[in-house]
Amino acid sequence: MGIIEDGVFFDRTCVEIDKSALKYNIEQIRRITDPKADIMAVVKADAYGHGAYEVAKTLLDNGANGLCIATIGEAVHLRKSGIDARLLILGGTDIESYEDAVSYGIDVAIYDKESALALSNEASRQGKTADIHIKLDTGMGRIGFPTDGSATDEIAEICKLPGINPYGVFSHFAVADTGDDEYTNKQFELFCNTVDALKAKGVEFKKRHICNSAGIMRFPHMHMDMVRAGLILYGFKPEGCPEGYTELDLKPVMTWYAKVVHVKDIPEGTSVSYGRHFKAQRPTRVATVSVGYADGLSRRLSNGFELVVNGQRAPIIGNVCMDMCMLDVTDLKGEIKKGDIVTIFGKDRSGDELAQKLGTIVYEITCDVGKRVQRIFTS
Repeated sequence: MGIIEDGVFFDRTCVEIDKSALKYNIEQIRRITDPKADIMAVVKADAYGHGAYEVAKTLLDNGANGLCIATIGEAVHLRKSGIDARLLILGGTDIESYEDAVSYGIDVAIYDKESALALSNEASRQGKTADIHIKLDTGMGRIGFPTDGSATDEIAEICKLPGINPYGVFSHFAVADTGDDEYTNKQFELFCNTVDALKAKGVEFKKRHICNSAGIMRFPHMHMDMVRAGLILYGFKPEGCPEGYTELDLKPVMTWYAKVVHVKDIPEGTSVSYGRHFKAQRPTRVATVSVGYADGLSRRLSNGFELVVNGQRAPIIGNVCMDMCMLDVTDLKGEIKKGDIVTIFGKDRSGDELAQKLGTIVYEITCDVGKRVQRIFTS
């Protein structure tokens, strides 16, 4: 059941976060993941807009071994909310935040010596040991030590600093969700060669990890000791992922709803919304809906993109406004009335449709759902 079936009240717009779908998805991911590999659930950016704490707790209760986040603020929020699982910050952490990283027991990605020395000093000051994950740049070009052999000695020195525990080493695939397997295989080769070179210098890591969602699906021989599941947790497959991957049966976790707040008939020639970019070519029934670009419904969806009303699709007419948009419901069957539920994406239509219309990826669609949009969690 969900908020619609149960008649749950929401004011103007909300997203339903289906925790049973989250549970199902991670069970599916566990099914195809090497049994020896931990699953780190990526819950950065407020769990891709789904709500970090509730999502994290659900995933940890159902098989996730830890969590990946992007910032120290996200990590501290989870700790203060009662999450005691392993937390790994995938990106950079400012040296000024190392006090919190050490005191809250948060794993830090290290990709330069200056940061490593500062973290070592802070851990020693607190009388603790900081778990680090060495980040290697195998071809993403963002952050990470080079994998041409020039940084091997420096990494080995870092891993032997006081107060430092070299718990993990990782990299990130750039094109695992495309057909460029040659590049992905090269990245994996560079990663393994660097790890082997470090082992020869006496540095070994408990967890080696490189697979993202596409990597989990497409390259089971690269799962190693840990994988990082992101998009697939939330019910989406990486767009354009070539056939031949391990099949996953996923369920959408987020469904975005709004309401019809007004219905009226307008005569031919009447304009709708700012700029008068829509003028009725016939007598038209217009439904005004309680969602707009301040909620995350892009203004680029104006004039043509369809939303779902009572199971039927109706096009947006005129420009999407800050708090509302208007639909042409003239041809819909049955009476459309104030209070009827409108679905933007989710159970009735995939968020991939919005992404394709906007020329982006579905990650951006869920992350852009505004903070003022109520989150309602269902089991």
